[in-house]
Amino acid sequence: MLRFDTRVYLQPCDRPRGRDRAIGCIVGKNPGSATPACITGDLQPIILQGDRFLPTVRAIVRKAYEAAAQAPPAGAYVQILNLFYLCNRNLAQAKRGFAELEMPPLCTTERKRFPWQWFAWGGPDPMLDPLKDRYLGRRAKEAFFLSGASKRVHIGKPGPGDHARHTQGMRHEPVVRYLSKQIA
Repeated sequence: MLRFDTRVYLQPCDRPRGRDRAIGCIVGKNPGSATPACITGDLQPIILQGDRFLPTVRAIVRKAYEAAAQAPPAGAYVQILNLFYLCNRNLAQAKRGFAELEMPPLCTTERKRFPWQWFAWGGPDPMLDPLKDRYLGRRAKEAFFLSGASKRVHIGKPGPGDHARHTQGMRHEPVVRYLSKQIA
């Protein structure tokens, strides 16, 4: 199953509206285990199935708004982008499945420009590294990543040897502090 146009709304959302806006994006490897409630081609709620990534992104960005002493705008969401869009909690299986796709589709939301871009795709990987080029070659207003080595936020796009982490197993505070400055 492929999952596209994944949005993490910062406030409860009954249904997406045209005036909703992406306040930033995070680029990961692939959708994990979270799947749409039903398959229709339209935006659907997501069933998390134990997925902690999406709720963690929401919590971090909401904490950043709190730290900036601001409320998230109505309809604000974080766009989730991926190196590839095949859902599977097991990355090795997902990579094998992706390799079997003749023409793997990309998400059309990749074409948008976002106020900030958070890279969280992990470290070097021979299969995934070529997929990173389409993001590294794009302009971003503010790009950053959380270094797995230094456990600090680095401004700019990750280099080939960088381990661009999401916060699983790490403190949220460095990312919260950085994002709160982008929001203020």
